[in-house]
Amino acid sequence: MTPTPAAPMSGYITTGQAAARIGSTPQYVRELIHAGHFEAIDIGTGERARFRVTAESVEKFLTDRTVRPVSPSEVAA
Repeated sequence: MTPTPAAPMSGYITTGQAAARIGSTPQYVRELIHAGHFEAIDIGTGERARFRVTAESVEKFLTDRTVRPVSPSEVAA
């Protein structure tokens, strides 16, 4: 019998994968988790955390920080 993985298979990514998506480091992703910017689960069984981040929260993080062009009328206001 194949053992069941500790983390759900879909919807979660590693801190390394999240870091690659946002152009950062896994350590910064862990800081964002602790700051509440990413939804995550801890699959670690010992003292050290092993996070899996929701792909949805990474997408929301990127969307919320997207810089959009400003129209000339908005600049004049």
